Amino acid sequence: MTVKEEILEVLSDMHPEVENFEEIKELVHGGTLDSLNIVMLVAELSERFDMEIPPQEVCYENFDTVAGLVAMVERLKAQ
Repeated sequence: MTVKEEILEVLSDMHPEVENFEEIKELVHGGTLDSLNIVMLVAELSERFDMEIPPQEVCYENFDTVAGLVAMVERLKAQ
């Protein structure tokens, strides 16, 4: 599985009612993800990708779109 596929799987598990997360331009600002979802997402991504997501990475830029999440994970994995 690619990073993107794994992230989409995690998001789908959290919100099975959402058909296409990639079409949503504002996951956080639009209300799809709330603060609890973000905490759960940080924990799940940290575990799946065996990495730590520092607090400064938990921001709208990284969590508001699927592309932002993918870029963050790929960047942190490369460190």
